[in-house]
Amino acid sequence: MSKLVIENNQSIWKGHLKLDLATLHYEYDNGQKVGIKREILKAPDSIVILLYRSDNHNLILTKQWRAPLLFQEINEPLIEACAGNIDKKDLDIENQDHLKAAIRAAKREAEEETGWLVKKTDFLYALFSSPGISTERLYYFTAEVDEKINEGGGVIEEGEDIEVVEMSLQTAWNNVLNGKITDAKTVLLLQHMISKNKSL
Repeated sequence: MSKLVIENNQSIWKGHLKLDLATLHYEYDNGQKVGIKREILKAPDSIVILLYRSDNHNLILTKQWRAPLLFQEINEPLIEACAGNIDKKDLDIENQDHLKAAIRAAKREAEEETGWLVKKTDFLYALFSSPGISTERLYYFTAEVDEKINEGGGVIEEGEDIEVVEMSLQTAWNNVLNGKITDAKTVLLLQHMISKNKSL
């Protein structure tokens, strides 16, 4: 039985994402009930995929501007692993199988953003990005690539202007340590690669 119970849910905003105001109560073990209100960001599930080349083992990363960072007075693009939303179409094609839909989205986003063709993905885990405020579950992948089929750069109609960057695992980790890579999902994937390769 859930200790946290939804009493009412009100839509506040519908745009690229949805924002709801939920009225809930928490039931403590002593029987006491405390009412609370929470803003719930209803974000679609997403993917992140760290690409590495089969020939030289360099990582393929992206660099792009992120609007929320401007509110932190960070006026530079963010270096991160390729990422994007799992679309309703992905779920429909894969008969609502969330992992298969995530794999489909990962391959599409990698091709759109970096131009590299993903033939096989390695699924790591599905984690909640920020469960205190958001419904988003993020599916983590790595993939070895050996064929570049276009220049990448993202989809202009979606406001994307992505620079593809390539670097070694050592350089990427140095960039974490010196504050040049600050994206949490990317750092998590880099840590996985380090533990797997044990090369640093």
